[in-house]
Amino acid sequence: MTRNDSSDRLLEPFRIALRLEREGKRFFARAAAETTSRLARQTFEFLAAEEDKHIEQIERFFRSLEDSGMADLPDTEDSDAEAKLASFNDGLSRLKEKYPATDDDIKAYRMALEFENGAEDFYQQKLDEADNPRIRKFYRWLIDEETMHCRLLKSCLNFVEDPAAWFKKRKG
Repeated sequence: MTRNDSSDRLLEPFRIALRLEREGKRFFARAAAETTSRLARQTFEFLAAEEDKHIEQIERFFRSLEDSGMADLPDTEDSDAEAKLASFNDGLSRLKEKYPATDDDIKAYRMALEFENGAEDFYQQKLDEADNPRIRKFYRWLIDEETMHCRLLKSCLNFVEDPAAWFKKRKG
């Protein structure tokens, strides 16, 4: 295998990751534009902005690998996904039952969950295949971010389907 073949093999998953994140951005932007629920719109706008951050991180990592001829593997910051999720849920808890959900919102949350799970599965596969610790750390960062998105969407879904149970679980 030549150096170019090796480079292409290593870079291709990052190209796919960029496509996944761009698809996610489009999905969440479209969902935000189409929903009539203020809560769902805010959720989807937040997730679309998160996808922008992921795209930026992947592009930076990709460029560093490509520009260095695979010699410079940048370090990846630790994910702050738990803090973002806690902050989001704190905001959600302040809404109480102010924004009733529609069946369309519930359907949109479920579709978003399916999409996020697919990205998470892809990143887990790439993590399992990677040998380099810095590449593994980058995939771990992506997985943590996607897991947070899934947990956030599940939280929203639980909130709109059964607010009383959501609040009870949050306090317990």
